[in-house]
Amino acid sequence: MSQAMIVDVTMNNIQEMVMQNSKRLPVLISFWSPLNEQSKLANTILEKLAEEFAGQFILAKINAAQQKEIAEKFSLPEVPFYKLIKNGEIITEQQGLFAEADYRQLLETQIEKDPSEEMREQANIAFAEGRVEDAIELFGEAAKTNPNNFKIHLDLVSLYLQTGHLDKAQTLLEKLPDEAQNDPKGKELAGVIFFSAVIAEADDIQNLQETLAKDPNNAKALHHLAAFLMLNGQVENALQTLFKLFTVNRSYEDGLPQKSILKALEMLTDKAPELVTVYRRRFQSLLF
Repeated sequence: MSQAMIVDVTMNNIQEMVMQNSKRLPVLISFWSPLNEQSKLANTILEKLAEEFAGQFILAKINAAQQKEIAEKFSLPEVPFYKLIKNGEIITEQQGLFAEADYRQLLETQIEKDPSEEMREQANIAFAEGRVEDAIELFGEAAKTNPNNFKIHLDLVSLYLQTGHLDKAQTLLEKLPDEAQNDPKGKELAGVIFFSAVIAEADDIQNLQETLAKDPNNAKALHHLAAFLMLNGQVENALQTLFKLFTVNRSYEDGLPQKSILKALEMLTDKAPELVTVYRRRFQSLLF
């Protein structure tokens, strides 16, 4: 998979990094200053998009406080300020901090779409319409078009999970490179696989609740209940259940409570970062 292209621009490399490179890829120049919080936030958003678009555009960051000669050359107003350059020409420019969706839309209008991404979209539409075999075939064609687009394979893992093929999902995910497994979606899918395997060995929810009514500290039932809650969107209740399990029997199944907590937190890192921060702190306090 292509890597994000993020460069720090100075007078020494501006011609190569901006003007020459803009003949092959769009170059988004981000003018910023370490003394300006909005411009730092703009960089954070743009760096995330550079990771997401992975080599489809160049993010050229210019520290206006240090590179005063460049700032004067571009008649720079206040930061944050961006210029989008393509084929050596300024396509658009604007001052201010914008939402991630606005920056994404700006980039999408200038980036030539990867053919494998179009096939991937078609595959996901087919799956949403219930045409599972068509979706699998389209994912296969997309992967042939661009074998390095790991998003295709992660979507296929998701398809296998949603159609009840846990073994296929796990096998495919384990074969993917570290970049895919460490991607937020990869970690989320790994968590789904982990807790799905737990549920596969569990009683139904009613029996679990009856067991816990009689024995609130039953480690096996607590673990199975947490898995049910996790996969049914009740993530905070799931975490509270796992924390209770860790408190009453942290050595259960060779440290399974700690492993499950860490897996749950990894699974939620991208979707609920604030919740993850809170529970990571709580977990640290329990460990020490």
